[in-house]
Amino acid sequence: MSSLNPSIAVVVSTYNGADHIREQLDSVLSQDVSNVAQLSIYVRDDGSKDNTPSVLEEYEKNGGITFIKGENLVGSFFDLISSVPKSIDYIALCDQDDVWHTDKLSRALRVLSARDSNVPQLYCSEYIFCDADMNPKGRSHLNLIGVDFPKMLFENMVSGNTAVINRALADAVVSAGRPGVYCHDWWLALVATAIGELVYDDFTSLDYRRTGSNVSPTGSDALKLLKYRFKTFFEKGQLSDISLQLEKLNDCFSNQMPDDKKRLLQTCLHGGRFAKAFLPMRLRQKPIEEIALRVLFLAGKL
Repeated sequence: MSSLNPSIAVVVSTYNGADHIREQLDSVLSQDVSNVAQLSIYVRDDGSKDNTPSVLEEYEKNGGITFIKGENLVGSFFDLISSVPKSIDYIALCDQDDVWHTDKLSRALRVLSARDSNVPQLYCSEYIFCDADMNPKGRSHLNLIGVDFPKMLFENMVSGNTAVINRALADAVVSAGRPGVYCHDWWLALVATAIGELVYDDFTSLDYRRTGSNVSPTGSDALKLLKYRFKTFFEKGQLSDISLQLEKLNDCFSNQMPDDKKRLLQTCLHGGRFAKAFLPMRLRQKPIEEIALRVLFLAGKL
């Protein structure tokens, strides 16, 4: 870290979030880091049509946040990460309608401060599922068998609202640019596991509010989740988006990757159907999804 009291910026992207943004921001401002870190909050509004901007102006007037007025933008978090001053040691990603546990950032900082700051680092964790009224409904289990580079290639196991990155990783993703990125949190994890390190903490760091705007069925029963993923892949053509993201990883970072990771990436991108289908390692967390992925390889869909 750059100092005894490192600096950490929380970046928030908002859009029509007036119903819950106060609760989220208050939970960030209540983090127990005052004695160990310098905290700043950057909020970019994505062209809200409700009174979200008025709420954010109020918080900025009171000195709680830096408010960035924007327009509807794909990749708002990339714009936010780019906006954070280079002097900031760590950046935490934040949604607009969750509630953070008080020790979320302090725990992440303890973990990251023990690691090499010159190496791109990503910290992430689990969370509590809640309904729209924040009644707990269960706990996430994203990491079942470990998270490493092979398991990040074709499955995103990092929830961005739990992610904290160091300056080295932030600089790497900013320099690579946004074009070709499928999901911002997945991309952060891919880069971290390719050229740096990812720490997955089995710790619930926040309450995740599921509302009508949260369309992903993560946390639902296995059958519903599997149906959603197949529908997403085949009906929305997102298999090509995954391949483009891997091509971007290869173009931007292959020269920094260890030889074994580089060879695996090349096989996934340019290997034959059988070479991919019989890769001697796990690529997905759940066995049924591992089988489905191998079928996609054999069918030439990936």
